[in-house]
Amino acid sequence: MNMSAALSGAVSFLTATRFHIRDLSRETSDVALNLITPIFYACIAYFLHVAGGRQQNLADLMIGAGLMGMWSSIMFGAGTVIKAQRYQGTLEFLLGSPKRFSSIIIPITTAASVFGAASMLLTLLWGVVVFDVRVDLAHVPGMTLAALVTTLAMGCFGLLIAALFVQARRAESMASPMIAPLWMLSGILVPVSGLIEPLRPVSRVLPMSWGAEAVRAAATGSPYWFGLASCAATGVVYLLVGSWAINVVARRSRDKGEVNLW
Repeated sequence: MNMSAALSGAVSFLTATRFHIRDLSRETSDVALNLITPIFYACIAYFLHVAGGRQQNLADLMIGAGLMGMWSSIMFGAGTVIKAQRYQGTLEFLLGSPKRFSSIIIPITTAASVFGAASMLLTLLWGVVVFDVRVDLAHVPGMTLAALVTTLAMGCFGLLIAALFVQARRAESMASPMIAPLWMLSGILVPVSGLIEPLRPVSRVLPMSWGAEAVRAAATGSPYWFGLASCAATGVVYLLVGSWAINVVARRSRDKGEVNLW
């Protein structure tokens, strides 16, 4: 692939992602939920901080609470992306496009991940304004970079979620019970070192696990490059696996005439 083709693909991806962000913003209920949920998560984090004798770093708790919002956005946004396109009457056109189906879906899952990143930002902002959370301005660029890489990696993870949930009649029913275990496994609610030994390798295959470490390390000025690189690497793996899975599902559905079952 030459440089011009790569640049064209990047521009197309960014343009499509921006379009879907604007499309998601048109849903007033979803926007309101993304604005209100971070406030509840931030309050819960603060009350845990107080109940724990103020021994836990409050900024870490706020970051974890924000990442909880990102997980929720990914599970519901990416998990229901196919159904949403069907309801809008665009699914058949997308499947009939000459482009690979995965290249059409990945901007949508990334847009959902961007909404999740906004949830994390709002959670931290609420903590700073209301609960006097201390954030060193010198660490903001590192936190921003870590959050950006985590957002992109989670968008890639969402592609696999979309491929798995497309076979379910009620994706929301699958997403709801999976969120809390994923919060635990990714080290958001408890440190990965606090998990039982058999679960720790599972945690390390989730991009959010590495992303959470990178964001928290950046917030304290600690080295975060290893966590950042690991988050990016797992994101690439999920991009490849998710692309293969969603393309296989789309091709099989076209061949068997099962698009109406999506």
